[in-house]
Amino acid sequence: MVNPESLVPGSEVSRVIGATRLYEHASDPVAWDGVLAATEQTDGEAVVVDAHGWIALPPLADLHAHLDKAYTWEAAGRPEGSLEDAVACWREFGASLTEDRIVVGARRQLRAALAAGVLTVRSHVNFHEGDDPLRGVRALVGLREEFRGLVDLQVVAMPSYERDDGVVREAIALGVDLLGGAPHLSPDPRADLHRTLRLAEEAGIGVDVHADETLDPAAGDLRELARATAHWPADVIRSAGHCVSLGMLEAPELVRLLDEVAAAGVSIVTNPLTNLYLQGWSHPVATPRGLPPLAALIEAGVTLAAGGDNVQDPFNPLGNADMVDVVSALVLAGHLDPARAWSIASSGGRRVFAGEAADGVGEADDLLLVRAGTVAEAIAERAPDRIVIRSGRVVAIRRTEVSTVPVASPAVAL
Repeated sequence: MVNPESLVPGSEVSRVIGATRLYEHASDPVAWDGVLAATEQTDGEAVVVDAHGWIALPPLADLHAHLDKAYTWEAAGRPEGSLEDAVACWREFGASLTEDRIVVGARRQLRAALAAGVLTVRSHVNFHEGDDPLRGVRALVGLREEFRGLVDLQVVAMPSYERDDGVVREAIALGVDLLGGAPHLSPDPRADLHRTLRLAEEAGIGVDVHADETLDPAAGDLRELARATAHWPADVIRSAGHCVSLGMLEAPELVRLLDEVAAAGVSIVTNPLTNLYLQGWSHPVATPRGLPPLAALIEAGVTLAAGGDNVQDPFNPLGNADMVDVVSALVLAGHLDPARAWSIASSGGRRVFAGEAADGVGEADDLLLVRAGTVAEAIAERAPDRIVIRSGRVVAIRRTEVSTVPVASPAVAL
């Protein structure tokens, strides 16, 4: 038997004892001794981990990333401003990115995600300006294979409305998992959305679109997506990211819309960090939060996941691939309790990724051990000590060491 401090990357784990475990939708962790399938895979060489003082949490899932943009904020001139400002900056700057540069940034983000306990990522990728619009698609499809068995990656091709059907079909042929887009940026959002749906149905793949990323309550991407895909088979993915205009709807209209969304099987991915940054620049007083009403989505039965969205690029100068920061925003800005917020950013994300119920902690031998007494403490302290277990094997370890000068103060009983 070993303690967590004795583990090294590559260690095989057969059993975790003494930890408390967070079950989906549970308000508090409960005592848990977990057996992992590694017992059968390693001929008795796997170790038993005594994890008293640690919490066993579901690994995190980032269901809305932009790996092709990662770590470009400085090179793009340190831009700031609204969504429209960021889009304009990216259209100009993105033309200068080579495939190799995209790979470097995307690989760096995936490594950071792995170290943070993010084992599931869905990334959108632009059709880049210039003579080779599919260089970002190729970069991400290659990284999907490079990280196979460590981070599960889905690639969402995101053509702008100017691209013709032929280049979209070329992206599909390269092996993208889903089609996406941003209809609200098109002169004809409805036509743009229906083109995406038509090409996806033609290819037999699902969709994940940027929907209603605006504070205009009249935006209609989400409703159109729900109505247009309600007839799709249940196992075909249809997701909508952002949906911030939902937060501007009056309650009766919101209820009617969410009933349609839930009935159609459309999942929603909220991206609190970037939307808190991008939305509301024209509202200096009583600035809207720029988030969908999360509690209402849950109450309506809509499957909900979360994304980190942007990592140090023109759309967000911050971002670090650590979904714990996103979980914190779900609590502070989204008004969710800590356990619910973690579940949305973990098992909720895996469910949206797969289009079906995700495996629980231990059942899939994927586990995130965090040194903390409660889920709220883990989030508040940003989980400085983490051990990431994938398929019964330790794939990443994060440990912190803090040194200070001696503090000569009397002990105070808490």
